[in-house]
Amino acid sequence: MLVIEGRNVNEVYHEAMWKVPIYGVKQQTRNGGVLAFPTPVCSVYTNPWERMLYNTKRDANPFFHIMEGLWMLAGENRHTLISGYAANIANYSDDGVTLNGAYGHRWRNHFEHDQLEWIIDHLTKDPGSRRAVLGMWDPMEDPKSVDEGSLDVPCNTHVYFRVNSSNLEMTVCCRSNDMVWGTYGANAVHMSMLQEFVADALGRAIGKYYQISNNLHIYEPHWGLMQPQEDSERLVPYNPQRHQLTTPEGWKQFLVDCSDFFAGKEQMFESPFIRLVAVPMQTIWRLHKMGATEVAARNTHLIHDRDIARACALWLGRRIK
Repeated sequence: MLVIEGRNVNEVYHEAMWKVPIYGVKQQTRNGGVLAFPTPVCSVYTNPWERMLYNTKRDANPFFHIMEGLWMLAGENRHTLISGYAANIANYSDDGVTLNGAYGHRWRNHFEHDQLEWIIDHLTKDPGSRRAVLGMWDPMEDPKSVDEGSLDVPCNTHVYFRVNSSNLEMTVCCRSNDMVWGTYGANAVHMSMLQEFVADALGRAIGKYYQISNNLHIYEPHWGLMQPQEDSERLVPYNPQRHQLTTPEGWKQFLVDCSDFFAGKEQMFESPFIRLVAVPMQTIWRLHKMGATEVAARNTHLIHDRDIARACALWLGRRIK
């Protein structure tokens, strides 16, 4: 197994894009040609909260990625609540309303009990446990979905949590990972947000995040991203301080606020992250969609998370004509 380790997603992405032309094997898939690593790959982030990817050629949308992470923590599966940030997500809906493999819904609702609540309770009572497993693959329903040609079955199948030297570490298992849109795009954001949420709820520091990709690949239309990048694309300002998602006292309210936020409730949210990060991001995004991109970019300082604010400002700046 190949291991690619770095401080954050910028370093790991840079290293993976350098290695895939060396180790990758050309293959044909149901979605077209790929260059795939011949063995499983483990991507390791030592500072997973530094989750914003700054590579200009990749041009990752920070608004979609953060909102998707919160949408997952809300336990949602209705793509209509998130597709306004990335319209393409609607193409993966079987019924035009929901996503069959929505991770957050699997975490909190699909199996008829809230797995996140159980994991937090379990690790609070037994910090040394090796049984804190979060499931996303449904062996009763997903094989049928595969046979019937569902547009969306879970790529990430299981998550393992453990407390190691007082830090909460997380290992994510993925059956198939697209390097561009998945591993170093959405996964690096929403999975690290999951880890941060559980760590904050437990009152633990955030440890390493391991992403084991059984099949890690890059699709042919993205092969141009494998060209050598400037060091400036990788050596970005680090974010040693973070705006916590929640606290041991406030994590249940945070989940309620996530749900209320996507329900469109106009209120003063109790959770600081929702009030000081998500709400300003939503307002700034609406300005951008109305055509006031320059005004939106000037207001990114209202986002009370330095890393997210910087990523949003740069992303919007590339769209000012």
